Amino acid sequence: MTQSIRSRYEAAHDEGRPLLGGHRGNPAENPENTMRSFRSAIAEGCDLIECDVHLSSDGRLVVIHDHTLERTTNGSGLVRELSAAELRKLDAGDGEKIPLLQEVVELALGKVGLVIELKQLPPLYPGLEEKLLNMLRQLGAVQECAAVSFNHAAIHELRKLEPSLQVGILEGARPMHPARLLRESGADVYSPHWGATDPQVVKEVHAAGGAVAVWPVDDEAGIAWCRYCQPDAIFSNRPKEVGAALRNWATV
Repeated sequence: MTQSIRSRYEAAHDEGRPLLGGHRGNPAENPENTMRSFRSAIAEGCDLIECDVHLSSDGRLVVIHDHTLERTTNGSGLVRELSAAELRKLDAGDGEKIPLLQEVVELALGKVGLVIELKQLPPLYPGLEEKLLNMLRQLGAVQECAAVSFNHAAIHELRKLEPSLQVGILEGARPMHPARLLRESGADVYSPHWGATDPQVVKEVHAAGGAVAVWPVDDEAGIAWCRYCQPDAIFSNRPKEVGAALRNWATV
């Protein structure tokens, strides 16, 4: 059944639980940001899956985390220096290929919400926001997807270009005024590292009309802190284990 990403947040809130997100799929058991990893996260019951997007040299939207190829593939150099066809020839782990974003969107549609991180940090990708929106519109996927970035200006631009797309800002540290950042960027979701979250952050963001989505919660310490802070979504590299803990969320 098709469900918008906003309605997923609302339904989980009504059920008294956070959404479970597969951070780069299920990388604890599969090569990160690969189709196998995303399929595994869906099979483990994730509400959302998250991926990272770059542009190839020929302007294709490709899914990989780093700006460089060495850590997750058998290639070398910058992602932006190779064409999509050249990138697809690389081994992204256990014989997996670097996915095109279109493949991931089509996999997610009707199954899970998809959160797309725009890797708009230097070096920047001119036109990345427009290319993303064009693809989502062509696939009829705007309502089932969200876009997030550490580049808050990119999120502000997406909000202007497509007001119906859910957008979020990423943060690695605890700012003085998180709700102000949310308002200034026009974002719906404030998405910090779990260790940069506290109950006051959640309270302020909720008061501003936003939701809080934390990452990456992979151990008992993170789970315990999230129980205390009560964010709206939890993204994990270990969705199988964390998902088991969340199933008892409302009863603990």
